[in-house]
Amino acid sequence: MRRLLRTGGRRPRAAAIAAVLLASVAGSAVSAEPAQIRIGGTGSALGGLRLLVPAFNAANPDFELTVLPSLGSGGGIKALLADSIEVSVSARPLKEQEAAAGLHQWEYARTPLVFATRPDTPVEAVTLQDMTAVYANETTTWPDGSRLRLVMRPAAEADTGFLRTLSPGMDKAVTTATGNPALFVAINDQDNATALEDIPGSVGLIALGQLQSEGRDLKPLALDGVAPTTDAFRQGNYPHGKSLYLMSRSGISDPGAERFLAFVETAEAQQLLTSAGYLATGADPDPAGGAAE
Repeated sequence: MRRLLRTGGRRPRAAAIAAVLLASVAGSAVSAEPAQIRIGGTGSALGGLRLLVPAFNAANPDFELTVLPSLGSGGGIKALLADSIEVSVSARPLKEQEAAAGLHQWEYARTPLVFATRPDTPVEAVTLQDMTAVYANETTTWPDGSRLRLVMRPAAEADTGFLRTLSPGMDKAVTTATGNPALFVAINDQDNATALEDIPGSVGLIALGQLQSEGRDLKPLALDGVAPTTDAFRQGNYPHGKSLYLMSRSGISDPGAERFLAFVETAEAQQLLTSAGYLATGADPDPAGGAAE
């Protein structure tokens, strides 16, 4: 009987040890789940960043990179301040109060801003004077007589602000266009690209990087005799474009943000960006924050 009792007593102990080992293995499996890196912000950058996801995740199995739908530059910065994402991407530099809140920025790419239309629009090139007349509502048809439909962005949008810098005449024309209730206004970058694709006779402003990285069925128009290519932009022959910034909290303190920002500087990442219409400039930190007024 004593032997039976001893034998019976060892079995529960063995079962308990086995249960502890199984729990330990299960805990290890849970802890091995990749850490999430969420990126959000301006829609003009998302297509290029999505091209980096497979390469980054393959090279960094302990992290999982996810690019969220468009939040806009301001929305991405707010999400970063709220600790809802790890990295923000913006088409504008930080404002003074955002930098003071502990955010840092890195200019990682630049991309041409181009006037674009559908492939079936019977025009290949325009001049700044042509486009000024379009925004002023003085030109409403294409050269063949077909209707021209201007796609606008909100008055406060950075790309609208860019248009105002092209000339005093364009500044005045943009004021006219923003006050025209008949024009279609695209709220975000993806809506803008879709409207340009869907509306016959459309024309509007879009980042070349977005157009190419998202595979948009759009035709960039030469401006003042210069085709808006990345090579022309790099060489300064086509001067119109914008910078894109990656932003993180308190410098590069977040492990996921640090790993991703380091990846953006690699030759593989920069080649992917450049092939999609973005001129990669690296991710060197701006220690002063580079705050905008």
